[in-house]
Amino acid sequence: MHPNATEAQIEKVAESLRSAHYAALALKSAAARRAKREAAQEAKRRRTEQQLAAYSAGDPDSVAA
Repeated sequence: MHPNATEAQIEKVAESLRSAHYAALALKSAAARRAKREAAQEAKRRRTEQQLAAYSAGDPDSVAA
């Protein structure tokens, strides 16, 4: 920060830094939610594939598990 900055300038810079901080947090949060959703979708896809493979192999009891 410039040593001769006015209070208004300091407040403006502080608000800009706060805004950038919260924007970065929002992006990280969205990325985490997206990763969690994609992991859940992938797990569900794997379970479905396993159930279909078990059913195709003639083991219908394993589908209910």
